[in-house]
Amino acid sequence: MENEKKKLWNPFSKEAEEGNVPNRELLSYSAALMGQNLTYGIVNGWLFYFCTDILHISPDKVGYLTGFSRIWDGINDPIVGTLIDRRKTKPGQKLHPYLGKLPIIVGLLTALLFIDFGVSETVSLCIILAIYLAWDFTYSFQDVALWGMMALISPHAKERERVSQWLNIGVGAAGIFTGLIPMVIGAKEALGVSEKTLFVFFGIFFGFIGELISSLAYKTKERVAYIPKENQQSLLKDIAELRHNKILLLLLLSQLLDFIGGAISQIYFFKYCVTVEVAGKVINGETVQTVFGFLVGALGSVSMFFAVKLANKIGGMRKTVILAQTMNTVVRIIAFFIGFDTIPQMLACAALLAVAAIPSNMIGIAQRAILCDAIEYAEWKTGKRTEGISNSMQNLTNKVKDALKLITSGLVLTALHYDARLGIDGQSEAFYKAQWPIFILLPALGSILYLIPFLCIRYSNETKAQVESDLKARRAAAEAETETA
Repeated sequence: MENEKKKLWNPFSKEAEEGNVPNRELLSYSAALMGQNLTYGIVNGWLFYFCTDILHISPDKVGYLTGFSRIWDGINDPIVGTLIDRRKTKPGQKLHPYLGKLPIIVGLLTALLFIDFGVSETVSLCIILAIYLAWDFTYSFQDVALWGMMALISPHAKERERVSQWLNIGVGAAGIFTGLIPMVIGAKEALGVSEKTLFVFFGIFFGFIGELISSLAYKTKERVAYIPKENQQSLLKDIAELRHNKILLLLLLSQLLDFIGGAISQIYFFKYCVTVEVAGKVINGETVQTVFGFLVGALGSVSMFFAVKLANKIGGMRKTVILAQTMNTVVRIIAFFIGFDTIPQMLACAALLAVAAIPSNMIGIAQRAILCDAIEYAEWKTGKRTEGISNSMQNLTNKVKDALKLITSGLVLTALHYDARLGIDGQSEAFYKAQWPIFILLPALGSILYLIPFLCIRYSNETKAQVESDLKARRAAAEAETETA
């Protein structure tokens, strides 16, 4: 038992107080986020398509079932986060218990989501719902802990910004792999496999293997020297106290309002409305989607390596987000009038979106850094750390956002009379006409809605420095009190 205690990380040590995260640990943490987002990418980005085009379930039924199930699941997240915050643990061990074994369970459930059991539409929906509920319950604990670790990994805002940068590089790396999915689908005939078989492979690779990689987060250390206080109030009061954290609430509202930007998956536009002929050879829309995605994302991916430096030059993470959302709006409106019918038009649109992607790919970094600032601000105001409840509210927001996307997608596709069984050339005229404005303009609308509450966030660099200084003094006093007790 004594040897086991010696192995525990001490958040009161000199190394912890310095708050510097070694590059090796940061690399493991970044890789873990890549693995987790392989899983999240396949479920969030492709489960709806799997249901409509592989299982041939009507879009409105898929939208309602998956949408409302995610709202229901999202309600559990604040409870999960509050339970994590209230659980009595040793210093440095608040989140680690959820990072080791849970990913294996999440991975297995992910793989099961993408299997066609050959049953009726109703039974298929019931199976998907049951597996998804189990998946989400387990995923919630892992996800809250995985992202919550970012707030505990260092007591210094600048170091957390560096961590956020590298975590989002990991997320971006996952996006490269999930971005290959349309190309693989488009090559199914050349590969000699069906889409049904491909999704079995996707479920195993992006789900199970991705979650195994995410278990690398267990190597991270909690460096914030925080001694939890006795908490006698109810879970509902813990949740209700978040109303005083305006930074957190405004950030979450911004993210929620952006749901419209990704309501309709890009696959419906590229698969059904885009083909390219090069040297007499026809290239299908799925392949075009993959190439277009890489052209747009290349510059933005590189910019993530310099996100913190760029943000400092611009004036902070908040201004980075404002610049990104403004550019995304303006560029997409210009691209709409350019069109997407010829290769030169496609390249022009790709060039414009690539420029806008430079700050846009930094939004995730900025949001997580601001979320950590909100957690520090909450401790400064109330004396309590809220990694669990704050990150679970982030999960709740994402799930409600996903639910709104799914419901909207189901309603819109149904209104446009979409039916996967009719094939690429058999859809309604309204469906074809709607795809270009849906693809290019809905994200612009999402950016506008995002900015409305986000512009109300007020948290200056001077206030941030004061909060960090005061908390450092409080923690030192708490350690001294503990040693003399």
